[in-house]
Amino acid sequence: MMGNDLIPEISHEGFQVVSGELFKHMQRLSLPSATLWYSSISFSKASVLALNNCERVRIEVNPNTKCMLIVPVTIKDKDNIHCVKNVKDPQARKIECKAFTSQLFDTWGWKQDYVYRTTGRIVSVDKKVMLLFDFSEPESWPWKERVKAD
Repeated sequence: MMGNDLIPEISHEGFQVVSGELFKHMQRLSLPSATLWYSSISFSKASVLALNNCERVRIEVNPNTKCMLIVPVTIKDKDNIHCVKNVKDPQARKIECKAFTSQLFDTWGWKQDYVYRTTGRIVSVDKKVMLLFDFSEPESWPWKERVKAD
C-alpha cells in the first residue's frame, strides 16, 4: 500500500461531476429493449429472455399512446413473427418490415433517418405475460448506414 506522501497532490479546480443520467444506456443491456429503424425492428436478447425464449410473437400497437405490446404466441397464430435467430442459443434478430415500421414512423411523426429505442417492462394481460414498450419518449439518434469496404 502506498503512503500518502508518495501520492501526488493535484488541484480539483475545473473538474465537473458527470451526471449519472449519461450512463443510462449501460443499464439498457440487461433490460428488455426494442429498436425501430424506418425499415426494421429488433428486440434485445433481454427481451427474448424475458419472454422465456419465446420463438414467435405477435406485435400489437396503440397508435395514440405510442405503446407496443409483444405477445408470445405459437406458429398457429396467423400474425406470428419469428423473432429469434437460434432456438438453442436465443439471440434477438433484426426483422425487416418496412411496410409496418414506415407506417409507424409516419403515424408517430418520427424522422425517417433516425433510430428509436426504448426499454420495456414485463406486464400481464388476462394472466398472460407480455412485454410493453412505451415509445412516447424514446432514445433516438441519427441513423448512419455502414459503408462496406471494397
